[in-house]
Amino acid sequence: MKKFENEVIEKRWNFIEKNNKQKEKILIAVITSDSNSHCQSQWIGKVLFLGSYYDTVIFENSDTEDNYKKLKELSHNIPNLIVKRGATHYKTVLEKIVANRNLVLKYIRKYTGYTHIIMLDSDIFPSYNMIKSLLNIKKEIACALCFVTTDGIDSRPALNFFKKDIANGNAEKWITTRKPRMVKIAQNGLGCVLFKANILRKHKDIVFYNKRSKNKKEFLNEDLTFTGNLRNKGYDLWLDLKTECAHMIKGRFLGK
Repeated sequence: MKKFENEVIEKRWNFIEKNNKQKEKILIAVITSDSNSHCQSQWIGKVLFLGSYYDTVIFENSDTEDNYKKLKELSHNIPNLIVKRGATHYKTVLEKIVANRNLVLKYIRKYTGYTHIIMLDSDIFPSYNMIKSLLNIKKEIACALCFVTTDGIDSRPALNFFKKDIANGNAEKWITTRKPRMVKIAQNGLGCVLFKANILRKHKDIVFYNKRSKNKKEFLNEDLTFTGNLRNKGYDLWLDLKTECAHMIKGRFLGK
Protein backbone atom coordinates (compact mmCIF):
# COMPACT_ATOMS: atom_id res chain seq x y z
CA MET A 1 0.00 0.00 0.00
CA LYS A 2 2.79 2.42 0.91
CA LYS A 3 4.61 1.60 -2.33
CA PHE A 4 1.43 2.32 -4.30
CA GLU A 5 0.95 5.63 -2.47
CA ASN A 6 4.53 6.66 -3.20
CA GLU A 7 4.05 5.88 -6.90
CA VAL A 8 0.82 7.89 -7.07
CA ILE A 9 2.43 10.93 -5.44
CA GLU A 10 5.47 10.70 -7.71
CA LYS A 11 3.17 10.67 -10.75
CA ARG A 12 1.43 13.75 -9.39
CA TRP A 13 4.75 15.56 -9.04
CA ASN A 14 5.67 14.67 -12.61
CA PHE A 15 2.29 15.93 -13.84
CA ILE A 16 2.69 19.21 -11.96
CA GLU A 17 6.23 19.67 -13.24
CA LYS A 18 5.17 19.19 -16.87
CA ASN A 19 1.94 21.20 -16.82
CA ASN A 20 2.22 23.86 -14.15
CA LYS A 21 3.96 27.13 -14.95
CA GLN A 22 4.78 27.58 -11.27
CA LYS A 23 7.91 25.93 -9.92
CA GLU A 24 6.30 25.34 -6.55
CA LYS A 25 4.79 21.99 -5.63
CA ILE A 26 2.19 22.66 -3.00
CA LEU A 27 0.48 20.38 -0.50
CA ILE A 28 -2.67 21.49 1.28
CA ALA A 29 -2.88 19.57 4.57
CA VAL A 30 -6.10 19.21 6.52
CA ILE A 31 -7.29 17.38 9.60
CA THR A 32 -11.02 16.77 9.88
CA SER A 33 -13.72 14.64 11.46
CA ASP A 34 -17.47 14.16 11.29
CA SER A 35 -17.84 17.18 13.59
CA ASN A 36 -17.36 19.30 10.47
CA SER A 37 -19.57 17.19 8.21
CA HIS A 38 -22.16 20.02 8.10
CA CYS A 39 -19.91 22.01 5.75
CA GLN A 40 -17.76 19.21 4.31
CA SER A 41 -19.16 19.06 0.77
CA GLN A 42 -19.06 22.84 0.39
CA TRP A 43 -15.54 22.99 1.75
CA ILE A 44 -14.19 20.26 -0.53
CA GLY A 45 -15.69 21.98 -3.55
CA LYS A 46 -14.06 25.25 -2.53
CA VAL A 47 -10.63 23.67 -2.01
CA LEU A 48 -10.70 21.68 -5.26
CA PHE A 49 -11.66 24.89 -7.07
CA LEU A 50 -8.21 26.22 -6.16
CA GLY A 51 -6.81 24.14 -9.03
CA SER A 52 -5.61 20.73 -10.14
CA TYR A 53 -1.93 21.59 -9.68
CA TYR A 54 -2.10 21.34 -5.90
CA ASP A 55 -2.47 18.20 -3.80
CA THR A 56 -4.74 18.04 -0.77
CA VAL A 57 -4.16 15.45 1.94
CA ILE A 58 -6.91 14.93 4.50
CA PHE A 59 -6.36 13.12 7.80
CA GLU A 60 -9.84 11.98 8.84
CA ASN A 61 -9.98 11.24 12.56
CA SER A 62 -13.60 10.50 13.51
CA ASP A 63 -14.06 7.73 16.08
CA THR A 64 -16.07 5.76 13.52
CA GLU A 65 -15.03 5.14 9.91
CA ASP A 66 -18.22 6.31 8.18
CA ASN A 67 -16.97 9.77 7.26
CA TYR A 68 -13.54 8.45 6.34
CA LYS A 69 -15.09 5.95 3.91
CA LYS A 70 -17.16 8.69 2.26
CA LEU A 71 -14.10 10.85 1.71
CA LYS A 72 -12.00 7.90 0.56
CA GLU A 73 -14.62 6.95 -2.02
CA LEU A 74 -14.73 10.55 -3.24
CA SER A 75 -10.95 10.62 -3.63
CA HIS A 76 -11.03 7.70 -6.09
CA ASN A 77 -12.28 10.12 -8.76
CA ILE A 78 -10.12 13.10 -7.79
CA PRO A 79 -6.40 12.62 -8.56
CA ASN A 80 -5.21 15.47 -6.34
CA LEU A 81 -7.20 14.43 -3.24
CA ILE A 82 -5.47 12.06 -0.80
CA VAL A 83 -7.49 10.74 2.15
CA LYS A 84 -5.80 8.99 5.07
CA ARG A 85 -7.06 7.59 8.34
CA GLY A 86 -5.89 9.87 11.10
CA ALA A 87 -5.25 9.31 14.80
CA THR A 88 -8.43 8.40 16.69
CA HIS A 89 -9.78 7.54 20.14
CA TYR A 90 -7.94 9.98 22.36
CA LYS A 91 -9.19 11.02 25.79
CA THR A 92 -9.73 14.63 24.75
CA VAL A 93 -10.38 16.49 21.51
CA LEU A 94 -7.22 18.55 22.05
CA GLU A 95 -5.08 15.41 22.35
CA LYS A 96 -6.55 14.10 19.12
CA ILE A 97 -5.90 17.37 17.30
CA VAL A 98 -2.28 17.40 18.44
CA ALA A 99 -1.76 13.79 17.30
CA ASN A 100 -3.18 14.53 13.85
CA ARG A 101 -1.25 17.78 13.45
CA ASN A 102 1.90 15.75 14.07
CA LEU A 103 0.83 13.25 11.38
CA VAL A 104 0.79 16.19 8.96
CA LEU A 105 4.37 17.05 9.96
CA LYS A 106 5.42 13.44 9.46
CA TYR A 107 3.83 13.44 6.01
CA ILE A 108 5.50 16.63 4.74
CA ARG A 109 8.85 15.46 6.13
CA LYS A 110 8.48 12.15 4.32
CA TYR A 111 7.40 13.45 0.91
CA THR A 112 10.19 15.87 0.12
CA GLY A 113 9.01 16.72 -3.38
CA TYR A 114 6.65 19.37 -2.02
CA THR A 115 8.19 22.84 -1.79
CA HIS A 116 5.37 24.36 0.27
CA ILE A 117 2.64 23.23 2.60
CA ILE A 118 -0.56 25.05 3.43
CA MET A 119 -2.12 24.03 6.73
CA LEU A 120 -5.84 24.61 6.33
CA ASP A 121 -8.67 23.94 8.78
CA SER A 122 -11.68 22.03 7.46
CA ASP A 123 -14.11 24.83 8.29
CA ILE A 124 -12.00 27.57 6.67
CA PHE A 125 -13.09 28.57 3.18
CA PRO A 126 -10.19 30.05 1.16
CA SER A 127 -10.60 32.69 -1.51
CA TYR A 128 -10.02 31.47 -5.08
CA ASN A 129 -6.66 33.27 -5.33
CA MET A 130 -5.44 32.37 -1.84
CA ILE A 131 -2.49 30.22 -2.95
CA LYS A 132 -1.22 32.70 -5.51
CA SER A 133 -1.57 35.60 -3.06
CA LEU A 134 0.36 33.88 -0.28
CA LEU A 135 3.06 32.65 -2.67
CA ASN A 136 3.54 36.12 -4.13
CA ILE A 137 4.48 37.43 -0.72
CA LYS A 138 7.65 35.34 -0.99
CA LYS A 139 7.98 34.76 2.76
CA GLU A 140 8.90 31.58 4.58
CA ILE A 141 5.68 31.76 6.61
CA ALA A 142 2.65 33.63 5.27
CA CYS A 143 -0.68 33.68 7.13
CA ALA A 144 -4.08 34.45 5.68
CA LEU A 145 -6.47 36.44 7.86
CA CYS A 146 -9.06 34.28 9.64
CA PHE A 147 -11.54 35.14 12.36
CA VAL A 148 -12.88 33.23 15.34
CA THR A 149 -15.67 33.95 17.80
CA THR A 150 -15.80 33.55 21.53
CA ASP A 151 -19.41 34.52 22.25
CA GLY A 152 -21.25 33.61 19.07
CA ILE A 153 -21.48 37.20 17.90
CA ASP A 154 -18.24 39.16 18.08
CA SER A 155 -15.30 38.00 15.97
CA ARG A 156 -11.59 38.53 16.39
CA PRO A 157 -8.49 37.58 14.38
CA ALA A 158 -7.23 34.06 15.09
CA LEU A 159 -3.75 35.24 16.04
CA ASN A 160 -1.69 37.09 18.63
CA PHE A 161 -0.20 40.47 17.78
CA PHE A 162 2.93 41.69 19.55
CA LYS A 163 2.05 43.43 22.82
CA LYS A 164 3.64 46.69 21.64
CA ASP A 165 1.41 46.74 18.55
CA ILE A 166 -1.66 46.23 20.71
CA ALA A 167 -0.59 48.92 23.18
CA ASN A 168 0.09 51.58 20.55
CA GLY A 169 -3.12 50.88 18.65
CA ASN A 170 -1.45 49.50 15.52
CA ALA A 171 -3.14 46.10 15.75
CA GLU A 172 -6.66 47.55 15.81
CA LYS A 173 -5.83 50.00 13.01
CA TRP A 174 -4.39 47.24 10.81
CA ILE A 175 -7.52 45.09 11.11
CA THR A 176 -9.82 48.06 10.51
CA THR A 177 -8.03 49.50 7.47
CA ARG A 178 -6.32 46.33 6.17
CA LYS A 179 -3.22 48.45 5.60
CA PRO A 180 -0.34 47.87 5.17
CA ARG A 181 -0.74 44.56 3.38
CA MET A 182 1.90 42.72 5.41
CA VAL A 183 2.53 42.92 9.16
CA LYS A 184 4.63 40.83 11.53
CA ILE A 185 2.79 38.98 14.28
CA ALA A 186 3.76 37.00 17.38
CA GLN A 187 1.68 33.85 16.89
CA ASN A 188 -0.98 32.60 14.51
CA GLY A 189 -3.66 29.96 14.41
CA LEU A 190 -3.50 27.40 11.61
CA GLY A 191 -6.74 28.29 9.86
CA CYS A 192 -4.76 29.01 6.69
CA VAL A 193 -0.97 29.31 6.78
CA LEU A 194 1.60 28.69 4.05
CA PHE A 195 5.04 27.38 5.04
CA LYS A 196 8.12 26.71 3.00
CA ALA A 197 8.30 22.98 3.59
CA ASN A 198 12.05 22.86 4.19
CA ILE A 199 11.83 24.84 7.42
CA LEU A 200 9.54 22.13 8.84
CA ARG A 201 11.97 19.46 7.66
CA LYS A 202 14.97 21.30 9.09
CA HIS A 203 13.54 21.73 12.59
CA LYS A 204 12.32 18.26 13.46
CA ASP A 205 12.40 19.19 17.13
CA ILE A 206 9.41 21.46 16.59
CA VAL A 207 6.20 19.49 16.99
CA PHE A 208 2.68 20.20 18.13
CA TYR A 209 1.63 20.24 21.77
CA ASN A 210 -0.69 22.21 24.05
CA LYS A 211 0.80 24.50 26.65
CA ARG A 212 -0.34 26.25 29.80
CA SER A 213 1.53 29.39 30.88
CA LYS A 214 3.72 29.39 33.98
CA ASN A 215 1.06 31.13 36.06
CA LYS A 216 -1.51 28.63 34.67
CA LYS A 217 -3.88 31.48 33.79
CA GLU A 218 -3.31 31.30 30.05
CA PHE A 219 -3.76 28.27 27.79
CA LEU A 220 -2.14 28.21 24.35
CA ASN A 221 -3.43 25.74 21.82
CA GLU A 222 -1.14 23.65 19.65
CA ASP A 223 -1.25 26.04 16.68
CA LEU A 224 -0.18 29.11 18.66
CA THR A 225 2.67 27.27 20.39
CA PHE A 226 3.81 25.82 17.05
CA THR A 227 4.01 29.13 15.19
CA GLY A 228 5.47 30.82 18.24
CA ASN A 229 8.24 28.21 18.41
CA LEU A 230 9.06 28.76 14.75
CA ARG A 231 9.34 32.50 15.42
CA ASN A 232 11.70 31.69 18.30
CA LYS A 233 13.85 29.83 15.76
CA GLY A 234 14.24 33.09 13.85
CA TYR A 235 11.40 32.89 11.32
CA ASP A 236 9.11 35.89 11.00
CA LEU A 237 5.37 35.30 10.89
CA TRP A 238 3.82 37.50 8.24
CA LEU A 239 0.10 38.21 8.21
CA ASP A 240 -1.38 39.08 4.83
CA LEU A 241 -4.23 41.47 5.63
CA LYS A 242 -5.47 41.36 2.02
CA THR A 243 -5.92 37.57 1.92
CA GLU A 244 -8.93 36.73 4.05
CA CYS A 245 -10.68 33.40 4.46
CA ALA A 246 -14.23 32.75 5.62
CA HIS A 247 -14.70 30.66 8.76
CA MET A 248 -17.92 28.68 9.15
CA ILE A 249 -19.00 28.54 12.79
CA LYS A 250 -22.38 27.18 13.84
CA GLY A 251 -23.80 27.51 10.35
CA ARG A 252 -22.68 31.06 9.66
CA PHE A 253 -19.63 32.60 8.07
CA LEU A 254 -17.15 34.92 9.73
CA GLY A 255 -15.14 36.99 7.27
CA LYS A 256 -15.40 36.99 3.50
